[in-house]
Amino acid sequence: MAHPQRQLKAMLRKNWLLKIRHPWVTFFEIMLPTIVMLMLIAVRTRVDTTLHPTQAYIRKDLFVEVGNSWISPSFEKLLKLWFVAGEHLAFAPDTVETRKMLKVLSLRFPLLKLVARIYKDELEVETYIRSREYGTHDFIRNVTYPKVKGAIIFHEQGPHFYDYSIRLNHSWAPSGFPDWKTIMDTDGPYLNDLQLGFSTIPTLQYGSSGFLTLQQVLDSFIIFASQWNGSLASQDRMDKEGSLNLHKTPSYFDINDMGMNQQMFGMRDENYDKNSVWTLFRPSNISIAPFPTRQYTDDEFQSIVKEVMGVLYLLGFLYPISRLISYSVVEKEQKIKEGLHMMGLKDHIFYLSWFITYAIQFAVSAAIITACTMTSIFQYSDKSVVFMYFFVFGLSAIMLSFLITTFFSRAKTAVAVGTLTFVGAYFPYYTVIDVAVPMAVKIAASLLSPTAFALGTINFADYERAHVGVRWSNIWEASSGVNFLVCLLMMAFDAVAYCAIGLYLDKVGEYMGFFNESDGLFL
Repeated sequence: MAHPQRQLKAMLRKNWLLKIRHPWVTFFEIMLPTIVMLMLIAVRTRVDTTLHPTQAYIRKDLFVEVGNSWISPSFEKLLKLWFVAGEHLAFAPDTVETRKMLKVLSLRFPLLKLVARIYKDELEVETYIRSREYGTHDFIRNVTYPKVKGAIIFHEQGPHFYDYSIRLNHSWAPSGFPDWKTIMDTDGPYLNDLQLGFSTIPTLQYGSSGFLTLQQVLDSFIIFASQWNGSLASQDRMDKEGSLNLHKTPSYFDINDMGMNQQMFGMRDENYDKNSVWTLFRPSNISIAPFPTRQYTDDEFQSIVKEVMGVLYLLGFLYPISRLISYSVVEKEQKIKEGLHMMGLKDHIFYLSWFITYAIQFAVSAAIITACTMTSIFQYSDKSVVFMYFFVFGLSAIMLSFLITTFFSRAKTAVAVGTLTFVGAYFPYYTVIDVAVPMAVKIAASLLSPTAFALGTINFADYERAHVGVRWSNIWEASSGVNFLVCLLMMAFDAVAYCAIGLYLDKVGEYMGFFNESDGLFL
């Protein structure tokens, strides 16, 4: 019995001779995938691109008045909505400054007394939200544990420095609103690299959630309290005798001292108006507008072929796949494989030789495709990612072909049915292409490697259109509901799974007599 290495060397030489004896067949096996890419490049040259210059959005229709528009509702409207919904606004920590602040705010917004709830600290707020009682009603004790719509967490409370955080509930967004990362993300606002031009979503995020309104109210209070304290401190220095006795603690105002209010604002008792006092320090009008957008080129080609790019790429691989199926089944049909076994050849050597042969062939095809598309279709993507994408798909295609050959012993039948099966494995792509389809369903569909391959083309189209490209640093980021890393891993997993199932079925078919076309199984 020959050494396994010598057997493998002999089998590889046999496969090499088969290839060089049919040079044109081998040439088209390698070049057909590239020819499809070249056709796409030719189409791209005939599709116009639109140049969008740097543009500012200082326009009336894009200004959002904070606390006084349908995008950014007033604080009174927010309090009414939260009160009706039985939700409350949390404040922490439980300090004298926090309670005095709520008293001041309640003068202007009386409903805040019913909506606000003070917690000992931020940890207590988080503990309550994570508790089992959160958002429930205890019928036995007749106690309701309301949901927290938002939380105001103070880290510093003056008199010279204020530091606070606004934390909002994830579930504020209305039904059907676009998906995005929450504004509660502690890593900062979400930057979408694929966004071209102006998007209203960030404005709607911060406005509709009430974030801007809460920030306006809190900043107005801070200005109010700081200037009040500054004025009291100045008047206290002017009257060191303390004859007026305006305040006891110059570091913070005393809201209970109404005489102070009158002297501070020059009002008589009958003219004292808490709303007028508030507006003396509150900014009268705050509006926001989007930042200018950078110059960009809209690649219409990627938008046009995004839906069909997968099948176009797949068509280029049909011929080499059909030839691989034919080579494998012909050796079975003509009893060449049995003769090799009689001479001591091991099964794993036979399969390994064909795997190495076509792995090298697909590596060459992937390298040529990468070289031809690096300045056009995949101009912005990492070239190693492009190569790996096509090469891993080639490996999974080899294993899928091997799995298909286990069902046949006649080459013509195997090529016809096998090619159709390979194409049919692509069509589940159309059932999972929608963004709303859960990732778990897409992963299940990706058990068919042509579907996983086609889903990966969506990421290429999105990232190339955005002039970002698919790179190793962003392959884990989803676009259009598809994650490129998942597609790549699923093609690798499919290759291993097809190999394992193919080896099992080959042994079962050999010893049990299954999968024989003469029995009418595939008629």
